[in-house]
Amino acid sequence: MIYMKKYSELIKKGIFTIVVLMLFYIGQGIPVPGYSINFRLPGENFSLEKMLSLTTGGLFSSPTLLALGMGPYMTVSILLSVCLFANRDLSSQISQEDRGRIEIVSIFIMAVLQSIPLAFNLKDSVISKISFLSSLEIFLLTMLCFVVGALLISWLASLNVIYGLGGPFILILPGIMKGITGSLSANYNSILSHLDRLLIFVLISILFVGVTIAIYFAEYHFDVQRIGIDKQTKDSYLAFRLLIAGSMPLMFATTMMYFPAYIMQLVHYRNHFILSLFDITQLSGILTYGIILYLLGVLFSFVNIMPDQISKDLKESGDYIIGVIPGPETKRYINKRVWIISGIGSLFLPLIVTIPLLGGLLTGHQSISNMSNYFAMIFVLVVIYDNLQQDVKFLRYKNNFELFGKNRRIFR
Repeated sequence: MIYMKKYSELIKKGIFTIVVLMLFYIGQGIPVPGYSINFRLPGENFSLEKMLSLTTGGLFSSPTLLALGMGPYMTVSILLSVCLFANRDLSSQISQEDRGRIEIVSIFIMAVLQSIPLAFNLKDSVISKISFLSSLEIFLLTMLCFVVGALLISWLASLNVIYGLGGPFILILPGIMKGITGSLSANYNSILSHLDRLLIFVLISILFVGVTIAIYFAEYHFDVQRIGIDKQTKDSYLAFRLLIAGSMPLMFATTMMYFPAYIMQLVHYRNHFILSLFDITQLSGILTYGIILYLLGVLFSFVNIMPDQISKDLKESGDYIIGVIPGPETKRYINKRVWIISGIGSLFLPLIVTIPLLGGLLTGHQSISNMSNYFAMIFVLVVIYDNLQQDVKFLRYKNNFELFGKNRRIFR
């Protein structure tokens, strides 16, 4: 009973997140009116659409209510963070309420834009029950369902931030699990029929998980002198993750790679040279994908760290980095360290995604290319686990730090 009371908030938040994930999973099984629940768009084993659906928790091959997944919400969140990072004065003037309004309107616009190509591809595949509608009416109805679903997902994600665990991006967990099992099932027969392949695959998976966890949780520390502390201690430091950007580059880069083909589809124009640069089944597209991932990794590192804000906070509190003069010198010092750390750490994600693609291109084996999805999803799972365990740790121990105890007197 005492245990339940002590961890009541953690249990409540955990149950809320489970309910949200169940609603998300059920919503992805509700077909848009006019389509069969088993309907699937034809597609390749590995494509940008499939990678995009995995990184956003969407189901772009199935016309369901929540087919867009977290795509609009994630894209708007990332773009808004970058815009506010680029204009600090503007970000300080925007209230939380105004930011919420901007997010809602932006998510609506993004949902409309992302639903257009999917609804366009589906408009001629509707079943006979609503054949009385024109092609345009079917297109608009399908778009409306996708947009409503995207807004519903954004609402659930926002609620989970307040009442649940793992933040908003935990909603992509069902899609990731489906993606991993799908990737395994695609290679199931060839692996199962050869014990040596199965053992190699298991060893590679274990090694990759271990390396990913070690690199993701690796930190760079530099000592900080806190005012009021007489001597330097190991506990007084600032820390940066080696992979500062987390999984944000993967989520955004896939959208950027898909964008040129999406625009050309809307305007009914094809430029084969441009398309080749964003086609991950070709060498030029794989290299473009890797470069975009790396550059976004560096960019989002500065968005997450914000050296200007850190140096400003240190100056206002009177603290300073040991051996570094407070003020502009501190800002330059932090900027330099972030450049070095992000320059090294941002190589990890492009390597784990592009090496299997290059291997598949050179050998002609689709199963090797599919490993790109597999490695990327494991990396995202590690990021989700980190967010989840931080929330759980906070809720478990937050009541252990009461200044005066539970029996303190309250004076009025």
